[in-house]
Amino acid sequence: MRRVGFIALLSFSGMLFGQNLELLNGKDFKQPGKLNPAYAGSQEDLIRIISEVDYGKSLQLMVEGRLPLRLGNYMVGIERTYTPDASNNMVNITYGRKRKGSNKNINWRYGGTLQLNQRSMTIPGYDSGYRFQDINGQIGSGNNVDDFRSSFDFIDLDLGVSINSKNLFAGVALQHILGQNVSFVKSQSRSIPIAANFSLGGFLNLGPKLTIFPSVLMMVNTNQTFSKASLDFATTKFNISGSYIKTDYFEHISGSIGFKLKKVFTGFKYTHSVSNTSVGVLPRFGLFLNSTVFKSRDLFKSDYAKQMKKFY
Repeated sequence: MRRVGFIALLSFSGMLFGQNLELLNGKDFKQPGKLNPAYAGSQEDLIRIISEVDYGKSLQLMVEGRLPLRLGNYMVGIERTYTPDASNNMVNITYGRKRKGSNKNINWRYGGTLQLNQRSMTIPGYDSGYRFQDINGQIGSGNNVDDFRSSFDFIDLDLGVSINSKNLFAGVALQHILGQNVSFVKSQSRSIPIAANFSLGGFLNLGPKLTIFPSVLMMVNTNQTFSKASLDFATTKFNISGSYIKTDYFEHISGSIGFKLKKVFTGFKYTHSVSNTSVGVLPRFGLFLNSTVFKSRDLFKSDYAKQMKKFY
């Protein structure tokens, strides 16, 4: 009985204190195609590389761009997300298109992302009463090796749409639409809840060398909510950004600084929990490196693309 109570306490602690990587990853305009598939290829260059390392949490590499003959935008990426006990390897394939509205100042974008996932245990062998931290931060447990799926594959789907007019834009996306079973424990069933993702942003030009980009992001699913308010400053040589992030269990502040060198944009970011329930939650450190391989002429880019290129 005492053992059952201890495992239940661990499960609650994992739910309360473990960082939910399924929720937190990809919630950044430095990765617009992951935030909303309609934002893929926002810079409208032909080939652009986006990469990020979130220390101890994830590795990401994406290629995005614009297809010739006005066939749309694309993003293809690979990502590894992991805890000390479990990992998820994902390939995502995103396609989006742009369409002008009846009003020439309004542009629509829409797109979809197909995700191919392989989830596995990263520690071989299981002891009696084995416990592990899942990708969503919760603690799972079992009595022997037969209680677990050591690895499994699943697919998922995101769909999104956005609208922009002059220096303002807004988007909505449905994420994790397919809702497949992602539980490592055979006797249990768990799916990543379908989520609605809302984003809003705008650009304020303060002269030729400084642009401010305020943005708001909110994600809602059946289990919890995620909200993020950000303020980015872009100059010709470097960018500075700050964010306030709130979930049902945590509050975070995040900041980043990026440097521009010809076609390269690189820098680092830091996230720190400021909530009273932050016991056991370590700060997050990340590095990002984005680079344009084949650039499009600004003459053929939309005003929205010219603004977005300043920020990622």
